[in-house]
Formats: sequence, C-alpha cells, structure tokens
Amino acid sequence: MKRIGTAMLVSAVGVAAAVLATGQPALAATSANLPLSSWAYLDSQSPKAKFVNPTVPPPVGTLVDSANNAHTYRSYFTYDLTQLKGAVVHSSYLYTFENAVTDCNSPATIEVWRTAAVKDNTTWKNPPAELEKLVSANRGKGSYYCPGYLGIDMVSVLNAALSRHEKSVTLEYRITATQETDPHAGRTIERPTLSSTSNRPPTVSDLHLAGPDRPCGTLNKPSPAAAWTSFKATANDPDGDYATVLYAIWPVDHPDQRREFHDYYGTDLSQYADGALLAWQARASDYYDPGPWSKVCYIVMDKTAPANPPNVSSNIYPEGNTPGGGTGIKGKFRLDSGGDRDVVAFAWRDSMGYYGQVPARHPGGAAILEYTPQRAWFADLYITAIDAAGNRGPEKDYRFWVADTAPSAQVDMNGVGLPSTIHLTAPKPETTAFGYQIKGSPETRVPAVGGKATGHVTFAATGDTEVIVSSYAKNKLIGQDTLRIWVTDAPGVESAEFNFENEQIAGKVGSFKFTPHNSDVVAYEYLLDDAWQTVQAAADNTAVVQWTATAGWHAMYVRSIKADGSKSFENYYQFRVLNPVPSLYSPTLQHLDRIDGVGLPVQFYLSSELPNLSGFAYRFDGGAEVVVHDSAWWNTAEIYVTPVHTGDNTLIVEALLSDGTRSPQQTFTWKPFEGPVVTTDPPNGGAAAQPMTLTFRSVLPNTKEFRYSLEFSEYQTVAAGPDGTATVSFTPQWNGWFSTRVVSIAQDGTQSPERVMTVPVRDTRVSVWSQYNEWVPRGGIGVPGDFSFSTAWTPEVVEYHYRFNGGPELTVPIADSWNTLVTLVPDRNGLNTLTVQGRTADGRLSPVTEYAFQVGTMPYVYSEVYPEGTPGGGPGVEGRFEFSGGTAGITSFEYEIGGVAGTVDADAQGRASITWTPTEATGVYLVVKGRKADGGTTDEVWYYISVKSA
Repeated sequence: MKRIGTAMLVSAVGVAAAVLATGQPALAATSANLPLSSWAYLDSQSPKAKFVNPTVPPPVGTLVDSANNAHTYRSYFTYDLTQLKGAVVHSSYLYTFENAVTDCNSPATIEVWRTAAVKDNTTWKNPPAELEKLVSANRGKGSYYCPGYLGIDMVSVLNAALSRHEKSVTLEYRITATQETDPHAGRTIERPTLSSTSNRPPTVSDLHLAGPDRPCGTLNKPSPAAAWTSFKATANDPDGDYATVLYAIWPVDHPDQRREFHDYYGTDLSQYADGALLAWQARASDYYDPGPWSKVCYIVMDKTAPANPPNVSSNIYPEGNTPGGGTGIKGKFRLDSGGDRDVVAFAWRDSMGYYGQVPARHPGGAAILEYTPQRAWFADLYITAIDAAGNRGPEKDYRFWVADTAPSAQVDMNGVGLPSTIHLTAPKPETTAFGYQIKGSPETRVPAVGGKATGHVTFAATGDTEVIVSSYAKNKLIGQDTLRIWVTDAPGVESAEFNFENEQIAGKVGSFKFTPHNSDVVAYEYLLDDAWQTVQAAADNTAVVQWTATAGWHAMYVRSIKADGSKSFENYYQFRVLNPVPSLYSPTLQHLDRIDGVGLPVQFYLSSELPNLSGFAYRFDGGAEVVVHDSAWWNTAEIYVTPVHTGDNTLIVEALLSDGTRSPQQTFTWKPFEGPVVTTDPPNGGAAAQPMTLTFRSVLPNTKEFRYSLEFSEYQTVAAGPDGTATVSFTPQWNGWFSTRVVSIAQDGTQSPERVMTVPVRDTRVSVWSQYNEWVPRGGIGVPGDFSFSTAWTPEVVEYHYRFNGGPELTVPIADSWNTLVTLVPDRNGLNTLTVQGRTADGRLSPVTEYAFQVGTMPYVYSEVYPEGTPGGGPGVEGRFEFSGGTAGITSFEYEIGGVAGTVDADAQGRASITWTPTEATGVYLVVKGRKADGGTTDEVWYYISVKSA
C-alpha cells in the first residue's frame, strides 16, 4: 500500500480551509463543524446485520480478511442539522482523507450519496434508499496522491434539507457498482467532517405608520396615509447583526405596480390619488440574507388637510396686549378645531424652539395644552390641527403678553456646606414674599420688604445646580424662574498687596489670605511659580502666607483640604510684579550670522516697567553718562553704541524717575564679533553689471591676509596691508543679494571667526509706471498722460534720458522723491512706445527699459475756469471748454452736460469749444465723444466739473 505523508495531509487540509475562508462575507457569520450524531457500515458477509459507531476506520468497497474472505462495505454518516434551523448556509464542505488503499494502481470510483436514514432494520439486505448522488470521484492509477483527499461542496444539499425541514442528513460512501466487488478498489477512510458557515436572516415586527402613530391597517380597516408618510417596522436579527428594512407598496387593484423603497425620513406618496387603497409590507435584510416578507398591511390615501387653523383661547394668557399670568406660571390653552371631525390632534411650537403635540378628546373635539412661559414680554404659540393621516392644516399664531412677575436673583457663592447668600428683587409691587429652593429640596420663603429680600442657601455638592426662585402675592404663586449656578468649593484668595489694582515692585513683602469655601477645612495647598506647598488652617479655617515679591507675571493655584483628606477645586489667582531693573534688547545682536563688530554701531532698546518714568541714563564701556528721554510709547528709548575694541564691552543703564530717583542698574556685557568687518563701495551696496569694491578690515593684530569667498565660489586669498585692510573689486552680474564669507589670518596662522555677510546688489534698470498700459487702451491723441520713472540705482543716477515713439531724446533730472514724473502727449492711436535709461554723474547708462502702451481715441477736454476735478468758477460764472484730439479726422463733437445734449462742429485741426454757465454750486459730468466723417465715433471722455460755492 502507498501512504501519503503527514505533511501532505496537512497541506490538503489547509487548501480546503483557505477555500472556505475566502468564500465568506467580510463580516462574521456562524461557522461550525456539524455534529456527527452516528455512523455505521454494512458488510456483505453479514447480510442481516449493521455495525453502528464501531472504533475502526470506516471501510469502503471490498477488503479481504486474514482468512482470505472478501467483504464488501458501505459506510453511512448521519449529521445533526438542528443548529441550522431557520438559517441559510453560505458555505459548507464535506471532506475526508483515505486512511489505507489496497492498490493505488487500480482504478476506483468513490461515490457519495444522500440516503434515507439508517434505521433499526437497516442491513446489507435492507440498506437505506439512495436518494441523490452527490459526487463520483475517480481514484487509483494516475491519482496525484494516494491515499488521497476527497472534498464536496454541500451548500445546496444543506439548504435543500433545511427547506424540507429535515433535522439530519445521512451520507453514504461506497465504490461504484461495477467496481464494488473488486478487492483492488477497497480502502478505509477517516470519519468525514461536515463544515458550515450559515446566517439566520432577520424578520420584521411591529409594522405601523408614524407621525402620527397608526396601525399597519387591514383590508377592511385601512389606516389613513398622507402624501408624505413614514413607514415603520422593527428588524429582529437572531444573530445580532445590523439589519435594514425594505418596504414595498402597490395599489390593491394593481399588484403589477409594486415598488420597493427604503424609508429613512418619510416617503412621498403624492403620486397616488386621494382615496386610493394601497397594500404594503416590509422585509429586513442583514449583511448576508434578506428575511421573509411580512404580512400585508393596508392604507387609504387622505391628501386633504384640515381647512382652518384651530381656535385658541386661554383665561390666564389672553391673546393680545393684555399682560397675563407670569413668568414660570403654567397656563392652560384650549385648542378647538371648530367641529372638523377629521382633526384628531394639535401640534404646537413656541418661539424658543420647544414643540409638542396633544391629542383631541375625540375626533373633531378640543384639547387642553398646558404650557409654562419661561420669559416675560410677548410670547408666541404656533398651533396647527392634524388629521388621522398626519395632514397639517394652517398654523395659528397665538400671541400673548406674559407679565413680568418672576423675581431676579443673584447668589453670592460661599462654597459647599457653608451658607451662600441669595438676593431677591421683585418686579411687581404686589409681591409679599419670595421662595427659593435647590431643585429637589424643600422651599424656603422669606418676606419681601420694599420689593427685596435676602436669604441663605447651603449647597451640598459642587457642580451645575438649579435654584428655583418664586414670587408670591400672599400665598399665590405669581412668578417663577430657574437659575443655573455653578457651585464650586475652590477657596477664596485675597491680597492687599498683590492684585490687579496695585502693581507692586519686586522685593515687596506682602501676604495672601486663603478663605474656606467648604466646611471642615484643615489645610491649604498652594502652588506659586514652582512647587506645591502646604499651610495649616487656623481655628477659623483660614490661612495666611507671607511672600517676598519677584518680578514678572505670577499664577497661584490654591485648593483646600478637609479632615478626611479630600481636596477642593482649585482657585486660579493671577497678578503681576514690576521689575525695577530696566530691560535691554538689541536686535543687532540677535542675528544667527553675527553682523556686529568693532567700529559697527549696535542698536539697543531700553525699557522700564516703573511708573513715573522720565528717561534713562547709560554709560558705555566706562565713558561719560548719557541721558535719553523715554518715548511716549511703552516707556522705551532707542540708543546706538559703537564698540572700539574686542573683548568685553559693557553697557550700564538706569531708569530715571520723575521724582529725581533712579532705578537699580542693568548691566549688559558682550564681546563684539571678531570676524573681519566688511564695507562696500558704493556704500549702499553694488549695482548689477557695475564694478564695486569690498574692503576687509581685521579687528585682530598682526593680520597678514584674508581668505574669502564670493557667492559660494572657491575661497581665495588676498594680502592685508599694514593697516590690517585689503580690498577686492568685482562686478556682480545680477541684481538681488550675494553672499560674502571672509576670515582674517594672523602672521602666526591664527584665524578669526568667519563673517558671513549678504551684500545688496541694486537693479540698474529704470521702472516705469503709468495708467497707460499694454492691455487696455486709454486716452487719445493729444490727451496728456503721466509717466513715473524710478530706479534703485541711486544716488548714482542723476537724470533720465527717454524717447517717445522714436522721437528726439529728452532729459529730465531725477527728483528728490522716489519717483520722477513726466507728461507725454500721444501723437498716434494704438501701440505707443517709450524707452528710458538712467544716467549717472560719471556718464554711465543703465540698460534700456522699453514701455509699450495702447492709446485709445478719447478726446482731450480743457477748461481754464473749470479744471477737471478741481473746484473752480462759481454759480453764474461762464466756463469755456475746449475739445481736441482723440484721433484723426474728427468733424464734430457730441456732448452732454447737466442733462443737456448738443453737437459742435470741429475746425480743420479737429478742434471745437463750447461755453457753459452753472446756476448753482454743484458737481456734474461733461461727457464728450468725437464723430468722424465716416460716421464712426471715438471713445467717450467723462470730465468732472466741480463748481465752487459763491
């Protein structure tokens, strides 16, 4: 016999398991091996017997015993299906392994049958009926493995058995009839395993309609349904899976019009006619299976809403402007449908967002709404009638005036377990008493004296607490309100010295007093700037802590400790202490790459927190005292000092006060950077494509040379002169910034720190700005336009040279301001070109800037008496307005001024004029356009005339 190795058997099992796993849904279903309730085999040598649950490997086919007798066997296996009741099988596998095979080279066909059950009278002569062949598997010669593996998909078999409501299934293993008696085909197998992965589908219950709630309805008594109706059903999943509900609806007389839908927020039934009879049902589905459809329910369409708004009345809160009731006083409102028998309920809402519904006593009857206003002044209730289908009629806005009767109240919080004081004030003079109570506790009443009262309330716990306050006229409740109060037991902290009203100066000695906000305080813990500390409470449960002030903002946290060790909430107390010593800040010394050095000014800002500051006095490096006045902004002053040597440099500063006294000194010492000092020529940085010079100056003695790099190039060396300096000339090609790195090297080889310096390189080109541009045509022939020239190449540039449309070169000196204005008069429409260069005092020229712009056809308007946009003339003062230019070929000008239009002919040069005399001081537009001989017109010009008052 040929046997398969254990490793190969394990591999085969793994393949089967993998197939099962990948066939399952992503979410869990119930997976199990079904119980083998019994197994038996039949033996041809014992034709009147059966062998049940023997302890031998199940035999299949013909095997020869030791006495050379041939036995033909069939094996039967019965599996319990009761655990699958009500389930749907999604995957199932019946598998086994051959235990021993008589002849692996002999062909054999193994058959698996579903059979009738093995019974008491089952024998070889009376075997179970074979009902369904499940598989015929060829084994033997040519098989990949021998002994081998046999697996069968059982999903359809099990689901069919469950549909027949069978509690078990019996399976037969045998050799096909033509080979069954061949002893070469005999074999034994392992008891088969029957796996299953199954799911029990959900069901639905409690079918009804919602908003308002109605039963699912019967054919004889259908539930009314509106055009928008909410269908409801409860999904019940035996496995606890999430289930969704699907609904179906159809006209009773047209089942072919059935449609299915999900109802999340209601369903639109407007396509069905009023009075239509509809059937509906529901079905639930989980992740795997749909359940059965429910019973059929019935509805009848009712699309007619109540026609009229309800009548609303109240004795205590009458409609209109008469004050009634009071804040917090419950009122009864009678809601009446006016006899409309379709009305079964009333919906209400108020202007604060509260809402609800009350049923009518009977269809068409009235209802009583109990409503308590929460605030005084006008209130609105919006009431609508609802019929049995949920249709809502018109809304009634019932506006009424709530009398201001509830007391105003304020609680002085004293903590937990200690009496807090409540202050009550009445808005109504008829108030004789107040009541107050912590919600859920008995009420305390106090008499009102002059419309006011005080009382004491003791809170038992921290947290958000409701206190109900009431007003009474004798014993009648006339107003009520609810206060929401945050109850805290954090201790009180007070200090006469350290608070926001008094800013003390560092060194001041003061104290803090801690007061209890709960009972039985034995100590306090406090945190002031560093570690928590503990102080014992005195006999009155308070404690005092002494403290010597240090400068700055301080935060103190304090909590009390009770005898049982419990701790209160923390109190946060903040205050500020002034620093008497002035502060120094130097932006010069803050750079990552040091920019200071010997001979370079250092900027300092001096500031003081002291009141009555008048200025500062400082001494730099042992020199004479210098006094500066503080600025009007934040008690500061700005100074510059220039170190003249390496090593320690010291700045000493004092704040000067208006009473003649001085603050303590602030001393600041630093070492100037010892990297070489770099200066440029020109002093304000180089210019693109222009030669410039860098001068390196060493601040260390005996310097023989400098090693430097320009714009991250290779390092070079230049010898130092006797004065410790060297110069390097070069021409930067691009504007912007470039980097210089330089170190000085002494005769003995000692190197200074490397100075890294970014040197500005200015753009030599001229920038041009104007309202004229290349994209939008502006102005016209003869219309002056302003152009602004500017350059960063200053002070070298002293004048601008420019040409307009290739004309003669013109010159204008550079202005003192950042830009220089020139006025140009275009002589052509369309594209115009302006070219500009800057010229230095020594005759160097900048690159040419070309500025192109589009010129339109707008005429030029001029008036000496009424210049554009400038107040001129006056009422009764005639003004002359001259029209010209715009474009060639103008024969006339059309104009409108002050609402009066006109036309004036142009002369041979295309010029014309009009006069206009205003009658009042005003502002008007003169709109002018030219007309050419061919009928075409120019662009319009809007000329604003401002007439001065007399």
